[in-house]
Amino acid sequence: MPATQLAIHGGPQAVRSPYRERWRRIRWPEVLRIARCMLRDQNTVADGSGPIADFERRFAALCGTRYALATNSGTAALHSAYFALGVGPGTEVIVPAYTFFASATPVLQCGARPVFCDIDGRTLTADPADVEKRITPRTRAICVVHVWGNPAAMDAFVEISRRHGVALVEDASHAPGASYLGRPIGSWGDIGCFSLQGTKAVSGGELGVAVTNDPGHFDRMLALGHCGRTARGQVADTLAIDNMSLGLKFRPHLYAILLAAGSLSRLEELNRRRRHNYRILCEGLAGCEAVRPVESLPGAEPGGLLEFILRYEPEHAGGWNCGAFVHAARAEGVPIAVDRYTRAGSRFRLLHESPLLGAAPDAALPGSALGEGVGGAPGRPPGVPVAERLADRLMTLPAFTKVPERFVRQCARALRKVARVAAERSDLRR
Repeated sequence: MPATQLAIHGGPQAVRSPYRERWRRIRWPEVLRIARCMLRDQNTVADGSGPIADFERRFAALCGTRYALATNSGTAALHSAYFALGVGPGTEVIVPAYTFFASATPVLQCGARPVFCDIDGRTLTADPADVEKRITPRTRAICVVHVWGNPAAMDAFVEISRRHGVALVEDASHAPGASYLGRPIGSWGDIGCFSLQGTKAVSGGELGVAVTNDPGHFDRMLALGHCGRTARGQVADTLAIDNMSLGLKFRPHLYAILLAAGSLSRLEELNRRRRHNYRILCEGLAGCEAVRPVESLPGAEPGGLLEFILRYEPEHAGGWNCGAFVHAARAEGVPIAVDRYTRAGSRFRLLHESPLLGAAPDAALPGSALGEGVGGAPGRPPGVPVAERLADRLMTLPAFTKVPERFVRQCARALRKVARVAAERSDLRR
């Protein structure tokens, strides 16, 4: 049987090594630290002292900022950032159409409206030119997402935000340890937000953190959801609210902090391993027109790398749709899937097409700021054509951390094999 015969047609698998990720997010040192707290009957630190204060100092140092505030999720960090920057009723925040929905939904919690912008098809990050076209007198902030750990063009966004007098938020949920033009991601905007959830590079299970250089922003974030810390925890004594908060509860769990502190100490190693494996994958796919790695901007150093994203060009693979290509590649032993950010919700749509986020006015929640959609305001450029074009052209691999190099190379060869055979056989029934 020829080696070029696809596995779905009975041929041999191209990936001969089993996929086994040996990088552990939870290790014994963190378990023992949590156990010691348990033995002391301690499960929370309401005033942000001790391990929480230490973790915040370390994270601020990572990002090159003066302050860091740990929260119970990355979503809470974004909500805190929008609130601190004055996002509220009658205002808008520009958000990429290609991102996780939590980049946009906290805008709704502030009573404001997300306006979706298009992306750069090479990097999958927000397109600065398209963002600028969508700025209006109602625009309060721009949210730039370093999606999958790939830094956006922050020099351009800083210039746009200053020229128009709008705030700049970095959603760096996927990008701890990334940098752009030698400057850490998270330090470019007014506030940078990170998710430390589940499979993230720095993980506390459920955790987040916001970083900033502005003491007033820090105090306002603290006041939103950190009761027990607002009397003595403010850095500029901006707000006189005793020791209360504004009713939300965004404090981090002590055990989550202890877990994240352990993975933060290994972030440099994790990023080194993931960058190395991504380079191997890119080298293995060099010259393959059907499957192309997502590019990074000059001067950008990706970090975190939550997943390895690939662009699929069906015109170079016999016109097979993305699902068919993924099916064939998985049969070859590649742990690949169709990208999930272009398939939000049960109907598999981009965010701007979601009823919750404004595509269908009749689905808007009572009392919310929903219903106008991506091109709802008069004169605003309609649609997000680049994001829409990529909706069935993106594939995802796990972020290979501690796997054999031969496995990564075999995955690249398998993808090339499927692309080559698909180009010759446009009819899957053959």
